[in-house]
Order: sequence, then structure tokens, then C-alpha cells
Amino acid sequence: MEAVLRQLRDPSGLGVAVLAGAANWALGVRPLLAIAAALSVLAVKVGAALAWPTPVKKNSIGPGAPSSITRRELEIAQLITAGLSNREIARKLFLSERTVDNHVQHLLNKLNFHSRAQIAAWVAGQHTAQR
Repeated sequence: MEAVLRQLRDPSGLGVAVLAGAANWALGVRPLLAIAAALSVLAVKVGAALAWPTPVKKNSIGPGAPSSITRRELEIAQLITAGLSNREIARKLFLSERTVDNHVQHLLNKLNFHSRAQIAAWVAGQHTAQR
């Protein structure tokens, strides 16, 4: 299911589907058939994701950490686990609060999380796995 959600979040895949529907509509194809063409492109992407899921890469930052997580994002994740707010993290790392907010949003997106509590639980799980 995770592979399907990852494919549906991919803006390039959605762009291709919209483009396919728009191209068919521009060529004079009935609107219903143009929508069907767009949906079929999405169906092929989802089917491919189910048949050939892409593995999540690991790196040296920590076991289980996706390779796209930067050292700064990991540092911020650890401070979130310590219970610090974005403002407190910004003061501690000499960053703007907006920069910290961007890093937190990147973490949430990269890890497919919806809350800071999930980030904290993930970091705690990383430390448990290292022991």
C-alpha cells in the first residue's frame, strides 16, 4: 500500500495523467474518454508500483533512515524528540524559525508522517535499534 501512495504523491505521475487527459480532450475526444485516459495512466503507475516496488534506501545516518534525510534534518528530529519547539530549536541551532519549520515539513514528507510525535517515536526507535 505504501508503494501505491508513494506513486500517487509523485507529481510527475499526476502531471502525465493530467496531460494525457488534456491532450485527448484537445484532440476532440469526448470528455468522458479523456478522463478515462487520465485514469488509465494512473492505473498503470499504481499497477507498476504494486508489481515492482522500489526499496527504500538506507544510509550511514542511522539504521532505517531513508538516504534522503540530511544530517541537519536528523539533528532537528533529535531535538524534536527532546521536546523542543520550532522556536527553541531555531535558537539552539542559530537558524530562523521558518527554516526549522521547513526542515520539519521535509522530515514529515520523507518519512510519510503526519505529526511531530511520529518523528519523535521514529528517532526513539532508531536509538533502540542501535543498542
